[in-house]
Amino acid sequence: MISLAARQVLREIALFKDLTEDELDAVYNLAVEHHYGRGDYVFMEGDEREAVYFIRRGLIKIVRVDEAGREHIVNILGTGEMFPHVGFFQDSPYPGTAQAMEASSLLAIRCAQFDKLLVEYPNIARKVMRVMGNRILQLQGKLQELAVFDARERVTALLKHFAEAHGTVKADGIYVKLPITHGEMAHMVGMTRESVNRVWNQLRREGAISGEREEWVLHMEKMGP
Repeated sequence: MISLAARQVLREIALFKDLTEDELDAVYNLAVEHHYGRGDYVFMEGDEREAVYFIRRGLIKIVRVDEAGREHIVNILGTGEMFPHVGFFQDSPYPGTAQAMEASSLLAIRCAQFDKLLVEYPNIARKVMRVMGNRILQLQGKLQELAVFDARERVTALLKHFAEAHGTVKADGIYVKLPITHGEMAHMVGMTRESVNRVWNQLRREGAISGEREEWVLHMEKMGP
C-alpha cells in the first residue's frame, strides 16, 4: 500500500486526474511504492512483464539494444509519466530496460491487476489508449526527424523535447536539469557523440544554451526553427 501523500500524487498523474474518488480509490488500493537510487534498474529488456509503473518523482530512461549489441535510449520519462507503454494486454516480456537516472520513487501496479482494473473502469482504459496513441505519434515524429533532419536540426529537436518534457520556464530562459551525457543524446538521435558535442558547442557560442553540466538554460529564440 502506498502512503496518503502518494495517493495525492496519483491525482496529479495525467492518466488519473479526471477519475472519480471511487475510481481513484481502486487505483490506490492496487499501487505499491518503490524507491530506486541513481543507476538502479527497474527491469531489464526481456524480463518477464510484472508491473506497470508511474513516476512519482525522478527520471527514468528506457533503453533498447539492437541486433549489433548497441544501446539506444528510446525515451527519458519524468514525474507523472507511466511505462512501459506497450504490452498491457499481452504476456510479452518488457520491450526495453528501465534505469533510474536519479533517485526516483515509482508507484507500481501488477500487470494482471492493472488489466483487470481497465476492464472494470472503462474511463481508465480510454485514457490508457489515448496515452499509447500519443506515444505512437511521438515515435513517428522522431523517426521522421531522423530521416530528414541534419545534425543541428536533430540536436535542437531533442533539446526542444527536453524543454517541453522536463523544463521550467523562467524569465531568462527554460531551465532543464537532466543528468544526460552527449553520448546518450547521440544514442537518442542516431548520431555520434562527437557530432552532438560540435552542435552543442556551436549553440553555446550562439547563446542558445548556457549553464553547467546536467543543469542548463535554453534560450529558444536563439535556437532557430
